[in-house]
Amino acid sequence: MDFRQLEQFVAVYEEGSFSRAARRANCTQPGLSVQIRNLENELGVALFTRNRRGVEPTVAGKRLYARGLSILNAVADTEMLVRELSGNVMGAITAGTVPSVSRSALPAALSRFTENYPDVELTLDEAYGGTLTERVVAGELDFAVVTSAVKHEGIEATLLAEHELTLVSGPESGLTPFERIRLCDLPPLRLVLPTERHEIRRMIDSQIARAELTVAAMIESDGLNTTLEYVRHSGWSTLTAVASIIDAADTGALIINPIVRPRAPVEYYLVRQTRRPLTGAADRFVALLREELAAIIVRWKELSGN
Repeated sequence: MDFRQLEQFVAVYEEGSFSRAARRANCTQPGLSVQIRNLENELGVALFTRNRRGVEPTVAGKRLYARGLSILNAVADTEMLVRELSGNVMGAITAGTVPSVSRSALPAALSRFTENYPDVELTLDEAYGGTLTERVVAGELDFAVVTSAVKHEGIEATLLAEHELTLVSGPESGLTPFERIRLCDLPPLRLVLPTERHEIRRMIDSQIARAELTVAAMIESDGLNTTLEYVRHSGWSTLTAVASIIDAADTGALIINPIVRPRAPVEYYLVRQTRRPLTGAADRFVALLREELAAIIVRWKELSGN
């Protein structure tokens, strides 16, 4: 068994499909099948059972995955440790964030990071949480910050921060800024909401249903800036995370109200591949993102009196 075979085995195990694993491992499906067959012959045991839906690991496959993952992680940790012995934080980071983080915590974290670690190359993406998670699974991103704890083989989700869902309206709403509200007490609202492709939409729909809030009309928009600008100049409202509006919270351009009932936490998670530990550079970048997300909570409590 060699290192490449072990990586390919882990890819098949986590993807549950030779075709998806081949794309992830950047090889052909027939070639990957041959490698797994050779590995099974070498070990003298079947690692997968094949069916029309894909593959299922055998008992031996599950045991090899647990041990193999430890080996791959140990190698990655060792490489990272040796590279950082020089004392210089270098390398490259490819990461993604959902729009509310891109609009709030990311710019401040990015400014601090580039000032302290100018030799690190950064590639950043903004997308829906589901899209970002798929890119992490495919190995295209080192990590992503999303608003849902992902359940996927080989993916680890770590809670970074917990924010709140807020009601955001324009000056025409007649609401008092930062006054605590209960959704059930509000008259029918015209709402601009993200589409159902966005993770936070499921949370919003749940809150609307729990509060029995009447939605008089709805516009769906996945453009956060477009949504906030339209709300600011109209009689419409939106439900969004604190991070989305913290930069405008004290300008008076938007009327922002904390929701006290039902309480609606918005959780931000770091997602990454279990077998790919964060590099020293990525670990430092995540630490700064965590600090900036925490600073938003502090700022929000000051403004809302919560």
